[in-house]
Amino acid sequence: MIEQLVALAKIADIDAEALRADTELREIPQRMGSLQSDVKKLGELLAAEKQELLDADKLLQAQEEEINNSGQALARSKAKGARIRNTREADAVERELETIRRVMKEREGERNSLREAIGKRRGSVDKHSREFGELEKFAAEEQAKADARLAELNAAREKVLAGRNELAAKVPADVLKRYEMIRSKRQGIGVAAVKGSTCSGCFVVLAPQQVIALQRGDEFDQCPRCQRILYSPEAIAKYTDGAPSTPAV
Repeated sequence: MIEQLVALAKIADIDAEALRADTELREIPQRMGSLQSDVKKLGELLAAEKQELLDADKLLQAQEEEINNSGQALARSKAKGARIRNTREADAVERELETIRRVMKEREGERNSLREAIGKRRGSVDKHSREFGELEKFAAEEQAKADARLAELNAAREKVLAGRNELAAKVPADVLKRYEMIRSKRQGIGVAAVKGSTCSGCFVVLAPQQVIALQRGDEFDQCPRCQRILYSPEAIAKYTDGAPSTPAV
């Protein structure tokens, strides 16, 4: 029985170390996913801003063409004024010229306002383009670091888990199943050492009889509160010191 407890305790140590790697293996892709999402959102905002600037440039071009057409109309009206034959025609030409001048003035005011707005928007686009480039560079650098760290963690995890199957073969199948079930419900920790008379998993004080039984190392017992499988480090140390041929993990 004690040999089985030793094997289970070693499995728990292996799983605890692997759990730290597993946690980081989950967190890194999540962090990178969040960063890539930020890059995508900023890229979409920048693309929309560039499209707005392009639309504004087209509108400015249309206004320039309209002003140019108004200028040509004004020239034609002036030429018409040179051929007037009476006061009625002169009044009509004057009204036409006044209308054209008023429209031109309005369009020129709109054009100037649009030019100013375009200038500011172009400055904003240039600024955001630089920021986007910096974010893309940062994201690429972080991804390279993340890839390297993931490879490192996977290699370390594989090394940590080496020998676990051999240890698992020494533990009764029902006990191993119970351990895995507890581990799934207790943040990955299914075994707890007894320190003094306290469960190291939830810090509940155990009954003296239970502590004595655990120190003998002759049964698989569980904490009455957290349900983790308990073991006595003293019992395991005593067994290990007396059994030097026990395979090391």
